[in-house]
Amino acid sequence: MKESYRVHRLGHRAFLLFFARRSKMALFLVVLALAAWFAEIKWLPPSPVTIYAIWVPYAVEILALIAGAYLVLVLLRTWLEYRGYTYAFTEEAFVVTKGYVTRTENATLYHQIQNVNIERGIIDRMNGAASIVILLTGGQHETHNKIVLPSVSNIRAREVQRELLVRARRHAMGDAHRGRNDGIECDARSTVVRRPVR
Repeated sequence: MKESYRVHRLGHRAFLLFFARRSKMALFLVVLALAAWFAEIKWLPPSPVTIYAIWVPYAVEILALIAGAYLVLVLLRTWLEYRGYTYAFTEEAFVVTKGYVTRTENATLYHQIQNVNIERGIIDRMNGAASIVILLTGGQHETHNKIVLPSVSNIRAREVQRELLVRARRHAMGDAHRGRNDGIECDARSTVVRRPVR
C-alpha cells in the first residue's frame, strides 16, 4: 500500500537563486555581444570593402546567437532543477527529492535529525529567503551529515524547522518509550522463567 503525503516545492525564490548561480557566463556573453554590436555601430568606420568590414557583422551576429542560445539553455536547466527539487513529510521520514535527469531521493528518519538550522546570507536577506540546514547524527562524510533546502521563504523556513523538530522529538520520545518497554518485558520474562532446583 502506497503511503500518501503532500509534496512541497521550494518556491519562486529558489528559481531566482538557481538562475543566479548559473547565469554568470550567459550574462557575460550577452554583455559581450551588446558591446560588440555597439562597437560595430559607433566605432567601425565606413570603409571600402575589407576583410575586417565583411566579417565583423557576422561575428557579432554569431556571438549574439551563441549568447541567446546559452541563456535559453540556462533558463531551461534552472527551470528543470527548480521543478525537480521537492520535499515531503512522511510518517517515518523527511524526504528530499532533487534532480531532473537523474533523480535523487534522500529519506531521513526523524530520529536521525540532530539540529535544524536556518541560515540567511546577504542575498537571502535581500530576497526574504533562507536556507534550511538539517544536521544528522551518524554518517561518515560531511556531505552525508546534512541536508540543505536552499532559498525557502522565511515564513516557510520557520514552519519546516518547527515541523521537523516536533517530529524528531516525537520519534525520539517514541524510541525511548519503546526501549523502556522492551527492557521491562525482558525483565519480566527473566523473573518469570523458573528452573527446577536439584
